Amino acid sequence: MSTLIEIEAAAEALPPEQKKELVRFLTARLRPSDPQPRKARLVQEGDDVLLEAPPGAPPMTTENVKRMLEDWP
Repeated sequence: MSTLIEIEAAAEALPPEQKKELVRFLTARLRPSDPQPRKARLVQEGDDVLLEAPPGAPPMTTENVKRMLEDWP
């Protein structure tokens, strides 16, 4: 496959589970355009300590959390 059109057609022909795996594969290889790594940080609010996501992080919806847990070792 040498063109984006061919790659898109091949990806479209995949079954849903393989499409999900392809998306996970490609997402894992994307590099942030920001040269400084963005990291989560601990924030104290009253007696609680919370983990604050970095700017641009995906929202912690139920769907996103389930998807992350699928990839957990």
